[in-house]
Amino acid sequence: MRNGLAMDLNQIQLALRCCGRYQAIKHAKSLHSLIIKLGLFNHVFLLNNMISVYAKCSHFYDARTLFDEMPHRNIISYTTMVSAFTNSGRPHEALTLYNHMLESKTVQPNQFLYSAVLKACGLVRDVELGKLVHLHMSQARLEFDTVLMNALLHMYVKCGSLRDAKRVFHEIPCKNSTSWNILILGHAKQGLMSDALNLFDQMPEPDLVSWNSIIAGLADSASPHALQFVSMMHVKGLKLDAFTFPCALKACSLLGELTMGRQIHCCIIKSGFECSCYCISALIDMYSNCKLLDEAIKIFDKNSPLAESLALWNSMLSGYVANGDYAKALGLIAHLHHSGAQFDSYTLSIALKVCINFDNLKLASQVHGLVITGGYELDHVVGSILIDLYAKQGNINNALRLFERLSDKDVVAWSSLIAGCARFGSGTLAFSLFMDMVHLDLEIDHFVLSIVLKVSSSLASLQSGKQIHSFCLEKGYESERVITTALIDMYAKCGEIEDALSLFHSLSEIDTMSWTGIIVGCAQNGRADKAISLLHKMIESGTKPNEITILGALTACRHAGLVEEAWTIFKSIETEHGLTPCPEHYNCMVDILAQAGRFKEARNLINDMPFKPDKTIWCSLLGACGTYKNRHLANIVAEHLLATSPEDASVYIVLSNVYASLGMWDNLSKVREAVKKVGIKGAGKSWIEISS
Repeated sequence: MRNGLAMDLNQIQLALRCCGRYQAIKHAKSLHSLIIKLGLFNHVFLLNNMISVYAKCSHFYDARTLFDEMPHRNIISYTTMVSAFTNSGRPHEALTLYNHMLESKTVQPNQFLYSAVLKACGLVRDVELGKLVHLHMSQARLEFDTVLMNALLHMYVKCGSLRDAKRVFHEIPCKNSTSWNILILGHAKQGLMSDALNLFDQMPEPDLVSWNSIIAGLADSASPHALQFVSMMHVKGLKLDAFTFPCALKACSLLGELTMGRQIHCCIIKSGFECSCYCISALIDMYSNCKLLDEAIKIFDKNSPLAESLALWNSMLSGYVANGDYAKALGLIAHLHHSGAQFDSYTLSIALKVCINFDNLKLASQVHGLVITGGYELDHVVGSILIDLYAKQGNINNALRLFERLSDKDVVAWSSLIAGCARFGSGTLAFSLFMDMVHLDLEIDHFVLSIVLKVSSSLASLQSGKQIHSFCLEKGYESERVITTALIDMYAKCGEIEDALSLFHSLSEIDTMSWTGIIVGCAQNGRADKAISLLHKMIESGTKPNEITILGALTACRHAGLVEEAWTIFKSIETEHGLTPCPEHYNCMVDILAQAGRFKEARNLINDMPFKPDKTIWCSLLGACGTYKNRHLANIVAEHLLATSPEDASVYIVLSNVYASLGMWDNLSKVREAVKKVGIKGAGKSWIEISS
């Protein structure tokens, strides 16, 4: 009888192993029924094997149910279940079960369970529980178990606690290559390449993983040394693998090293990795970023049997977007959707960026629908781009609602919403969001600071501008050129031109943007002489003015009535600075001449313009006609003005005012009749259009 039962146990055990290896869930359940039928439900060893089979077949509910129903559990039961949860991407459940085991005090953990728990801690970034496990390991004197110590080391690295990781590394009495590689990769992933390279140099015998870790870290930081290490590997006779090649191609992509990229492409073919999904994806990225989109498309089309791999599609989509071919990107997204493929967060992120480019509300709503059905609406990357999309469309309410629901808000989410509020007239809300960032002690970059400074400028809010200035001083940003230029603009627009000038003179290096900002600021604050003086100093310093600089100087001349100075500056636009005068330059110059009563020169300048005069120029000339009582020219200008803007309400108002000032009552009556025909109310009053 006993021999027969032993034979049954051995057969069942062997059958369970086969079920686990081949994931034969139906046979496994049949065996489960047989175990119960044979009265072996108290046999812990068999039940542990049964749990393992369910886990390997991804039947975690059955595994957990069996675990909960077991009359007796040992350390293997807990280790099997914790490992199953951890390896299936359910680390929180793994840790809950571990804590429950500790509370029950029925089983003493061993090195195998600790290893599974440490892996779960790393996945959820629970460094505190990891440290508690570390303490228990020390108490159990398990520091000589190198495999377990490597698991502890890996947990600290995954949690970003490199200081603890280094301490553990030095405590390992028998370090192996895995110990070295975990620490090297940990430093490389955090961009600490100097430390990673020091460890690499100290490692007794760096292996392929060590080399790949260094190359990956250097490639991520766009360092040309990545390609040097690839060459060194080749010289040393080390075999480049499916991990090395993508990292090398990434470096070529970021550095624009097309020639090297082509050489690596040849090596991939010779090494037999041309069918590797990772290599193909990296090749598409490399050729796309090196502006050879046709080459990328050829590789993508050639590998159509591998189209099931979403990574290839994502690379091709990125290539289209990187090269500005949004229409083809949209076509590929549609094709991918119609094929029934499931989008991941990266695909949806690219799709949303395409929507931003097209500025199409219907398209944006459709993609948002895919985001919701895919369960990615509150993903911090996808959610941030959605906020950016709605903010750029001016739909601040939708952007704000999504922002409030997003638990993990990154700098993109904050800056997108602040930029959208600033752009569409919600300056107060933009500043309020900025203050929230300050109070939450979030990282605030130059982009956000420049936006809120523009908000302060547009609101002429000196108090908020000074608050931002104080923040910049506190964080050490006052020396940043972009910030200083924005501060100069803010003080100038708030009427504090002396503060703006003080900031300007404190600059160690002055670029075109800084010169332009202070020249425009002086012009706006009635400091014409200073604005023109600064323009001359700018030219003497060898800095080339741009179109806005010249316009600022002309504006200063207009405010001060400096006609000759304005003429000199205007004529220098092409002759000295190699720029082409734009409509704004002509408008300003015509206005300066007209306000000085130099109508002949103004008309000659209008006739010499390379484009048709617009309403602004004619209105400037007409206003001057009223000032200088030039009835004849007023009639000529009026004809041009009415021909240019026959339906523009403001034109009739200007004409009425000029005719009244000139005493041209007949013309005034005609204008008023025209006003009645187009249904416009009188000057100084508002009007609205009512749709039927």
